[in-house]
This record gives sequence, C-alpha cells and structure tokens, in this order.
Amino acid sequence: MDVEKIITIDRLAFGGEGVGRDEGKVIFVPWTAPGDKVRVRIVSDHGRYERGELVEVLERSEERIEPLCGVFGLCGGCQWQHIRYETQLKFKEEILKETLVRTGQIPNPKVLPVIRAPDPWHYRSRIQLKVDESGEIGFYAARSHRVVSFDECQVADHRLNEKAAEIRKNGTRPAGEFDLSVNGKGVEIHEEAEEAKIFRQVNRAQNDQLVKTVLDFAFGNADIAFTRKKTVVELYAGAGNFTFPLADRAGMVFAVEENEKAVEMGIEQAEASGYANMEWIKGSAEWGLKKLYRRRTMVDTLVLDPPRRGAKEILDLIPVIRPRLIVYVSCDPVTLARDLNLLVRRHYRLEKIQPIDMFPQTYHIESVSQLTLA
Repeated sequence: MDVEKIITIDRLAFGGEGVGRDEGKVIFVPWTAPGDKVRVRIVSDHGRYERGELVEVLERSEERIEPLCGVFGLCGGCQWQHIRYETQLKFKEEILKETLVRTGQIPNPKVLPVIRAPDPWHYRSRIQLKVDESGEIGFYAARSHRVVSFDECQVADHRLNEKAAEIRKNGTRPAGEFDLSVNGKGVEIHEEAEEAKIFRQVNRAQNDQLVKTVLDFAFGNADIAFTRKKTVVELYAGAGNFTFPLADRAGMVFAVEENEKAVEMGIEQAEASGYANMEWIKGSAEWGLKKLYRRRTMVDTLVLDPPRRGAKEILDLIPVIRPRLIVYVSCDPVTLARDLNLLVRRHYRLEKIQPIDMFPQTYHIESVSQLTLA
C-alpha cells in the first residue's frame, strides 16, 4: 500500500496518535499534533479506519513545540514531547471522558480537572534499560525490540542518566535488561531480581497526589474517631503504597497481594512501625476476597489498584462482599471504563473521577474513581 493523503489532525487518541479524517474515514498518525496539516502515507486499512505514517508537516500547529529529546520519534518511551504540556493535559481529560462515555456507556461522568505534574521533565525515579547483542544500552524503539541508545532521557531523574552513562563508560553491562532506581542511598541496579518485579510508582511527586486522592475518596473530611470504625480491604496492594496511609485512618486494613516479596516487605514494615490494625494476605485478588468472604468480614471500603488489564476477575465478587464505597485506581481508561460499566450495572453509582498526570510527555492516564452503593 503506497497511498498518500493530506489531512488535518483534529485531536489526540489514547495510544498517542493524532487523529484526522479523509472523506469521513478516521486516520491515526503518530508524532502529529492537533492542528497540524500533514502529508501521510497509509500503511494499513482496517475498514472503518486507517493507520498512516507521517511523511511531512505541511502546516505546523500552534500546539507543536520542539521536543527536548534527541531520539524522540525513535524511542518508544514518549509520544507527546512535541506537544505543549497544557495541550497534553487537555486531551488526557477529554480522552478519559470520551472513553467512559463510549466504552463504559456512562453518561456525563464527573471527571475532575487533571492534576498537573509540578515538573513535566526528569520525573521518573526508575527506568528499565535494554541491552542488545552488541552491548548497546537504551530503550526499545516504538513497536519494536530494537534498542535505541540515548545521551540523556528527558523524563528520567538526572541521577539515572548519570548512572547509565557510567555503566556505558565502564563497560560493565548486565545482559538482557536491568532496572535503575533512585533511593536514599543513590542509584540501585536491579537485574531481574524479585524485588524489581514489585510495582512502584515512578513519579514520586505525583504519587503523593495519588495517595492523597485515594485517602480523600476513601475518608473525605470525616473525623478520625469515625474513620477508625471502618474496615478497608485493599486489592493489588503491592508493597503498601496505599496500605500504610489507609491504616493511619482506618480501624482495620486487609492488604491482598500475590507477590511474595512485596508481602514480606509489607509485613516487615508493619511490624517495624507498630501497625496492629493491618493484615497482609498473600494471594490473588480473587482468592483474597473469597477468603475474607468465608471469614464473614464486613467491608466498608474496597480500594483496588489493578494492573493494566483491569479487575474483571473480581467484579462478580464485589456485589457479594457489598462494600459501601469503592476507590478504584486505574492506569488504563479502556479497562477502567469496562469495569465501571459492570459495577454500575451491579448497583454502584460513579460519583467522580480524578485524573492525575503521572506520566507527562506520554499518552498514559492515571485516575482514581469513587463509587458508592446505590
């Protein structure tokens, strides 16, 4: 297929591409900005829509800026460095709303203004680097396993860039892939260790906003004497990002997590800090909920932070447990919309959703939803 078309980009889509139309047919084109007039080459036709590659920007949009990264467009890590930050935020909010309406069939969802990052650059405290057969270190190219080397990652903490440069210079390169993470001691290297598999938010400033939002949605402005009567169940708890702040307010917190190392870390921290109102349950979210149901545990609030695939496996159990309040943390609007649709059909009411820009310069959208039993 070697067809070229000239189109104007109208908006951005989840996934990062710009969206335009030709004779009514939607065309998705990466590396474009809303307002661009572009020449594109059609690379695939899917009937109702086509995918194109950018050939030439004929008229630059006012939303377009120069990307800071020297390998932007080659590396697959960022999709929107060429778009003004305010425009990124605008479209993240619009994409979330549109997905809830179209996929979730939720009319007029109350989506709050997105919480912007205090600094949209150098925010990542952890990166995963790939090493190819020649020993080149970098990130994967978009939709490829080809390693793209870089001088400085513009969304990574400066200390991570310095460590990556040091590893290249010294020639001590772990095989395959490895993680670099910033901690109180400096920069650590993780080579496929079990601890490296534990999910942690990489944007620490925005993680503080995320935790605050979860607490606000779970407890509101209620007095501590009231919240101390509440029992919270947290699914997909990780190593306790939300668990410990929740336990500071709740009467009892049950944290369910299937990663053994994460559970060990959670238990150690709870014991060291003297948390008596916390129980860790090692197992899948579904297994943990069933265990608590067999115990006849009365759940006031359910907090869940599932992986990108969503929480479909436990949605049938929620009406059985019947928590009065659900706080759902999501990193994927599509699976979130699917899950919210099922919860609304099971007599829950979506009260509000707070998007948080955890990953500036990318299309990713973090959000926290609050649902109440209707």
